[in-house]
Amino acid sequence: MKVEWRATSEKWARRLLIPVHYCGGNDILGWDVPLTGEEFGHRDRRFDIGVVASYGAFIPPRIMNQFPKGMINLHPSLLPEYRGPTPIQTAILDGQENSGVTVQEMHPTRYDAGRILAQVPCKILLGMTRLDLMHLMGHMGGELASRVLGRLDLVRQQSQEQDESRVTKTRLYAHMDLRVNWETMSAMDIMRMHWAHYGHINVWTFLRLKNKILHVKLLELSLPKKDQKPLEENFLDLCPGTIMHRRLVPYLEIPCIDGGRIHATRFVVASKQPCDRFQFAAGYIKKNKTARFLSQGDDVRRPQQPFRYPEGYQKPDLEHALRMYDTPMPKLRQALEPDQEPSEDTWVTDPDAQ
Repeated sequence: MKVEWRATSEKWARRLLIPVHYCGGNDILGWDVPLTGEEFGHRDRRFDIGVVASYGAFIPPRIMNQFPKGMINLHPSLLPEYRGPTPIQTAILDGQENSGVTVQEMHPTRYDAGRILAQVPCKILLGMTRLDLMHLMGHMGGELASRVLGRLDLVRQQSQEQDESRVTKTRLYAHMDLRVNWETMSAMDIMRMHWAHYGHINVWTFLRLKNKILHVKLLELSLPKKDQKPLEENFLDLCPGTIMHRRLVPYLEIPCIDGGRIHATRFVVASKQPCDRFQFAAGYIKKNKTARFLSQGDDVRRPQQPFRYPEGYQKPDLEHALRMYDTPMPKLRQALEPDQEPSEDTWVTDPDAQ
């Protein structure tokens, strides 16, 4: 059976009988923009303007010049902040509470350095994942781009150069970047890493089982709810990464270096099929009641090394550790409502200005 992936924009284009043309990222240097055909009532006419979204290759000036009105780009951050390939992930990792969408002119020599045509801000609520923000910003960006295109000449007159003194850049993340370091990472550090890459790359760690070191992906993680008691009263005395569980509790609880806790419910062990908390406990913890996740893969020929607390470490206060989750997680439904149009005062550069 052949599986074919199609972007949402392509599906809508085909549904509306709009022609779809393909250009691979590695072939862009030798590619020419196709001409419009008879389906538009014209023959051998160029497209007026190019709109770029989520395209990972650099588009050369030769391509830009084939559009009479140039090219614009949608970028999921408030430029000049978070230029580059991973603005959503990096904003979540940094703990930002605000972000947004920018429509900019395509720059002929640099990524994300063009003149700003319009911007719209949005909130990053605690617990929002990469997929949540992609969904929200996708709708916001589509609305913003539509309004920009409707008044392109006026918007270009109001466009602004980016402030180079405020530039921050992002980078691509790889599998090794998502390894949990139990000696240094707080519960919120681990959760932000999980939220930032959710649905793409999984947070992972090591588990020693007798003479084996197992690679464990943590597929589903969450923070304890308000007033949710720890599974062990003496959890602050346990090493970070220790696996706490109870027979009928649907999650494993793991203490962290800052006194916080995280809950894990789904796993992949050694590239096997995903398993839930009960399957994981039955297969890997039942005969090892003191099991803990490890930051490094130990040499199985030697006894397991004791946990090494960082220099200057102080044991968290119990009252503080229990109050860490007094602020409840906000509800995301309103923030992710696709039909909710931004109010007029949210436009930094308003494409409707007269």
